[in-house]
Amino acid sequence: MSKRTSLTEAQLQAISLKQGLFAKPKQYPVWLRFANGAFSVKNDYEGDTRSMSVKVIGVEGERLPQSHELKTQDIIVHNTEFFFVRTIKDFHSFFMAVYRAGLFPLFKLLVLFWLKLHPYEFTLLKTSFKRFPKSLLTERYWSASAYSLGLKSDFDPSQSGRVPVEYPVVIKYAFTPVSSQPPHQQLPLESRPESELQRAKASGSEDNYYREDIIQALAKPDAEYCWDFQIQFQTSPEMSIDDTTIVWSEEESPFITVGRLTVKHQKVNSAKDNDFGENLSFSPGNGLAVHRPVGAINRLRSIVYPIVANDRHQKRGVKYQEPTV
Repeated sequence: MSKRTSLTEAQLQAISLKQGLFAKPKQYPVWLRFANGAFSVKNDYEGDTRSMSVKVIGVEGERLPQSHELKTQDIIVHNTEFFFVRTIKDFHSFFMAVYRAGLFPLFKLLVLFWLKLHPYEFTLLKTSFKRFPKSLLTERYWSASAYSLGLKSDFDPSQSGRVPVEYPVVIKYAFTPVSSQPPHQQLPLESRPESELQRAKASGSEDNYYREDIIQALAKPDAEYCWDFQIQFQTSPEMSIDDTTIVWSEEESPFITVGRLTVKHQKVNSAKDNDFGENLSFSPGNGLAVHRPVGAINRLRSIVYPIVANDRHQKRGVKYQEPTV
């Protein structure tokens, strides 16, 4: 670590990697859910962000107080290195504009007005929409927001939103696609050809490209897709925790591989599978205390995500149960 990061000797001495998920070599079963970032169903030829939510099963240890499950760890990542809003206030005002736009068509102007008043965020949003991955099974994903790796002995969770908190170390996550065979070299990022996007748009039919790709790819008997599970250390104050629009430099602090995520042959297109995936509930605040989500946006997400999940369950008439293997 001293060779690959610019952490001081004092910081290195304070860090213990062997905590939580990294405490010992172990294989965990996981559930994955892929999703788009839009608030409504869209064709896949339309610009959008894509996410991969990872639910690690059978995780033992002290839980975060806001956890909605007892033995899981949620890791939510997107195919962009940043989140496009900087503050809780901006988060609230943007999503209120989007919500109102869904109530009345005329209110769509509120979203345009918000974007006009926030040119920096508008630029980031447009940048996020430019990626059209060839497959979600070979895409790279980042957490964008930060998490602790360990807590100090005097940590008081009741004060974390009121006074500055010092953590032994703060990290971000990434899942980087690699080949399924040793030496597991990193795969180049590929995009859907522009000509294919235009054909899909011109056809006039629904474009469910990413769903169909996952179903067909994993149906093959020899299917195997891998990502290196990586962490990146905050090595300077300029690598902001609260402002998730700031990308942490990989030159200053490269991602370090701590595990591997592997997805193999399976059938994922039954009605039962669809219901199971729809009913899964993810939150940055669901997991171990040593992997505590940090920063303003993460504090908000840890409140909002369970509310959205509960609303979805109520509308579907589902009594939520913690998933197992």
